[in-house]
Order: sequence, then C-alpha cells, then structure tokens
Amino acid sequence: RPGFGPPPPPRPPPAPPPPPPPLPAGLPLHSHQQQLEQQLKSNKRTAAGKSWEDLTLAQFPENDFRLFVGNLAKDIRDDQLAEAFRSRYPSFAMARICFNKHDSKSRGYGFVSLMDAKDCARALREMDQTWLGSRPIKVKRSEWKERDLKEVSKQKRREKRRNKRHLY
Repeated sequence: RPGFGPPPPPRPPPAPPPPPPPLPAGLPLHSHQQQLEQQLKSNKRTAAGKSWEDLTLAQFPENDFRLFVGNLAKDIRDDQLAEAFRSRYPSFAMARICFNKHDSKSRGYGFVSLMDAKDCARALREMDQTWLGSRPIKVKRSEWKERDLKEVSKQKRREKRRNKRHLY
C-alpha cells in the first residue's frame, strides 16, 4: 500500500551530456562554429501549397545573387557548371546541380551563386542560351527568396490589405 514502508531508493543523477564533436584538423575555431551554425540553420520553404524545411540552402553564402540554370545535360557535373561561370565572373561563389534523391540522376537544372550584382546581371545576359556540354543552357534569376515562408506570409498580408482597401 502507498505511504507505508520504507521510502524508495534515490534515483541516480542524470547522465552528463555527450562531449561536443572534435574540431576537424586544420580548421580554425570560428570556421567550425560557422559550419555548426549552418547545420542548425533551418530554411522553411513553401510552394504549391506545401511547406518543408530545406537544409541545402545553408550551403549557399548569405546575401548572394543566385541564378537558376536550366536545360542542363544529364552528364554535366557540379565542377563543369562551376568552371563555366568561375572562368568569366570573379565574384563566383558556388554552383550546385540538383539530383533526384531516389536514383541519383540529374534533374537537368542547378543553381549558381554570385556575390556581385553586376556580375549577376552580366551572367544573365551573356550565359543564357550558351552551350554547356551538348545543350544550350537557360539562365534566369532564381526565385528562391520568394519561396521563403516569411516572404510568402508577408505577400499574403499585403494582398489582404490591398483587397480590404478596394471593398468600399
């Protein structure tokens, strides 16, 4: 019966938290912290009525100018796309081709990140319809910022306010 007899034995103290992962060799402390922050940073996205968390956006530099590169041949690799832009634009930061996660085949498009707005505008004019591999590529301004959950919410609020003004 509860309340009778000796008290239960004391519980053991909780286990200490695991130690942080060791620093990779050759990386300064602030670089390692940046890598950890990028892994923890989440980017909530929305499109076509669905929302998801996109971890790949943390790999791109902040405040970059991103281009969508479409109509890529299936045999084009990241380094080939990077070299096509790196050789012409000094502010080139990175390039990434998107792959199907089920069979690891190229989806036929990718993204290029440039740090300078003038280089981005030049790349839009100069690289569109140029040949990369066996196809002419299509270069457009990326719409990744417009798909950010905060931006979508902000746009909905603006439209709602605009519609209220026109009711009278």
